[in-house]
Amino acid sequence: MSTFQQTTPFDMKAGIIVGLVALVSMGMAGLLLISPILAAGFFIVTMSAALMWRSVNVATYLVFFCVYSNLAAVAVRFHGVPGIAAHAVVGLLMIPLLYFIVLRRQPIILGRSFVWIALLTLSQFLGALFAEQPQLAWAEFNSFLLEGLLLYLLVVNVIREETTLRNVTWSLLAAGLIMGGVPLLQQLSGTFENNYGGLAQTGDEPGFTTDDDEVEQMRLSGPIGEKNRYAQIMLMLVPLALFRIRDERGLLRLLATIALLCAVAGVFLAFSRSTILCAGFIIVLAAIFRHVNRFKVAVVGALLFAGLMATPQYRTRLSSLLDLKSLLTSGKHSEADGALKGRATEMGAALLVFRDHPLIGVGPGQFKYYSQEYGERIGIRALDPERQAHCLPLDVAAENGLLGLTGLLGLFITLGVGLYRQSEQESGDLSGLKMAVFYMLLVYGITGLFLHFAYIRYFWLMVGIAEASLRIKSLKPAKDNMPISNSLKLQCQGN
Repeated sequence: MSTFQQTTPFDMKAGIIVGLVALVSMGMAGLLLISPILAAGFFIVTMSAALMWRSVNVATYLVFFCVYSNLAAVAVRFHGVPGIAAHAVVGLLMIPLLYFIVLRRQPIILGRSFVWIALLTLSQFLGALFAEQPQLAWAEFNSFLLEGLLLYLLVVNVIREETTLRNVTWSLLAAGLIMGGVPLLQQLSGTFENNYGGLAQTGDEPGFTTDDDEVEQMRLSGPIGEKNRYAQIMLMLVPLALFRIRDERGLLRLLATIALLCAVAGVFLAFSRSTILCAGFIIVLAAIFRHVNRFKVAVVGALLFAGLMATPQYRTRLSSLLDLKSLLTSGKHSEADGALKGRATEMGAALLVFRDHPLIGVGPGQFKYYSQEYGERIGIRALDPERQAHCLPLDVAAENGLLGLTGLLGLFITLGVGLYRQSEQESGDLSGLKMAVFYMLLVYGITGLFLHFAYIRYFWLMVGIAEASLRIKSLKPAKDNMPISNSLKLQCQGN
């Protein structure tokens, strides 16, 4: 009798798994000798590939986590990772995209808001075509196509069911845990000189002192590196966390609560005056429409007021807003806060540029080359060269004209009205998800009144989520969790 025994499929599968584990272990051991960061990256990539083989949606969740937390950019800037890696992360969305379109033969989605996006794209194209500095304008337009239009199309086409939308929300909240948690640790420990590997940046600007000069405070910017933008991005996570707290149970509700605390910490530690005011306005609006409990809002308001009285840093920052009265009073501009005078001048300059170039503006990314000249006509404050508009509608109006402004406003109105109506009609978890995305959109829109069109990947990521949320209602649930290997087998059998 032969001593050799026939190998079973199970034995072959186990052998392959053991071999792969051995290869991964040897690879990690070798990289550990070179760089622990490379070893950790290799391990993460390997584990992600294994999970993606089981479910294509893992690629979607990984991309949302990495893009929102800005980890790819941090890796490039602080850890010597090649710049192509940041683009490769977004490229992972091609895996679920091809799965849905090629293997499952589902249609490509453009969305109801695409007509407004096309109008905004057209305004960018025409503006670049007639810009005084065409080379710079075309570079901005290419960035718009890659970080804007392409990202939107990928996001819309990979979020196709309620489960995926819910898990995408959790991916963003997981990013918020790092984005808010590490800067909170930095604040509590007072280690402002340590950027924690790029996850807790403070930028080149000096901190500020309180009125009595007893407390010196740095403005934190997390992994983003820009204070006001960091505050905006963290505030967008607050409604996502609040609705998860409402609709989840047990451990997930606890995790959502922790994510909420980290998001709020990020908002406060940026010490952004405009973002704090926007947060208060949105809370009051949510109470008026009964999306949050009014009594709880009153309690939270009282606690915030008490915290403000106990925090000299915030009293100093917010007290400067009283200078708005001086700014609006004729002949008393010199008494106003310097930052407020600068913002007013920049916004006024953008309005004048729009007046002189009403149809297609001066071209994408071109306003900063006009701001100093037009700012002199305002007469409030002399601007440094290449200042931005610091107001999303005015920035788009100056650079893209009436054509682009129409596209932007149409996009916000279409998505906002659609999400609000559907969330009122839906029930259960889906209603909460859509209402959370609605408030996320509202946060970006209101804070955008004080911020120009930069870090556009966050804008298009949000727009893609909003558009995908509108379509989920009419789609049949897809078996997203089917392993790729099984899908390939079914495809081969069908052929």
